Amino acid sequence: MREFDARTQGPRERAVMTEVAALRRAALAEPARADELFAAACAAVPALPLKVQIQTATRCNAACSMCPYPVVTGEPGFVHGTMSEARYLRILDELRGGGVERLSLFLMNEPLLDRRLASWLRHARTALPGATLGLFSNGSALDADRARELADAGLDELCVSVHGFAAATYETLMVGLSHARLRHNLDAVLALAARGELGALRIQIVAGDIAEVTATRALAPEPYRDRLLLKAFSNERAAVGVPGAVPSSCAAGEDEAVCQRPFVKLYVLATGECVLCNVDWRRTVVLGQIGDPDGARLADVWRGPAYTAVRREQFTRRFVRSAICARCDYARVADHE
Repeated sequence: MREFDARTQGPRERAVMTEVAALRRAALAEPARADELFAAACAAVPALPLKVQIQTATRCNAACSMCPYPVVTGEPGFVHGTMSEARYLRILDELRGGGVERLSLFLMNEPLLDRRLASWLRHARTALPGATLGLFSNGSALDADRARELADAGLDELCVSVHGFAAATYETLMVGLSHARLRHNLDAVLALAARGELGALRIQIVAGDIAEVTATRALAPEPYRDRLLLKAFSNERAAVGVPGAVPSSCAAGEDEAVCQRPFVKLYVLATGECVLCNVDWRRTVVLGQIGDPDGARLADVWRGPAYTAVRREQFTRRFVRSAICARCDYARVADHE
């Protein structure tokens, strides 16, 4: 399992996926019982997702070499937008008391471009007091004032992507961003954290540069090193058919692994559409739409027929509707250590 996934996996997720994996092994051994065993796997799925990732707005200010964003968002028919606060509050209301362990307000975007974020984090902290609130950012819009604002709003964890600790590597991979600006921002924010001015906010520096991946901890500047977390690149671009991908920097894992995402995690776009996962940039599988006043309820989408069909494809490893899963290496790789 990837290092990042391992550290964000709670005991309930671990129990669910251990049971699903055991049932799948039994189905492989006894094909005649496959339907019965899949029904048992569906019964293990929690009533509401354990993890939820929400796209509050669609825009990003980078064109990173490993990311499909600059290609997909430039294609005909793509429309940028923002989630309405009313939709967001309805989604939070449906998650109350449901045991959500982790809420992340980013998805296929740069979240800090949305100036509403601190306010929305406060809403989330009220609605889901026991959940970990997390963000993944490229750090370009992160200064000391913004860090204080996010910490005060209740953010638990901020992961900053730094793909390359040398300026040339960073600016080659994270196209459109300035290494000098990143270092200025991060140095100031980490100084605040060192003085205890950001409270309990945890700041992680996430690296996945293919050229540095095996030695990345030694290359990181001293103030960053203890906060460094490796998240090797997957084949995300290749999976969605976007050329020019940075090659996957992941080690081969179990070829027949079951992806945990459809069993424990919900991905919600700014439109309220629930997509397969964060790799499905072209929205090839829309599992429902939530947050409309008279629309489908989140719980019904999560346990509904579309999700059941996707879970069956993961269970059998026969991908039809979720064909993108057959091209994705996410479930079958681990980080280099």
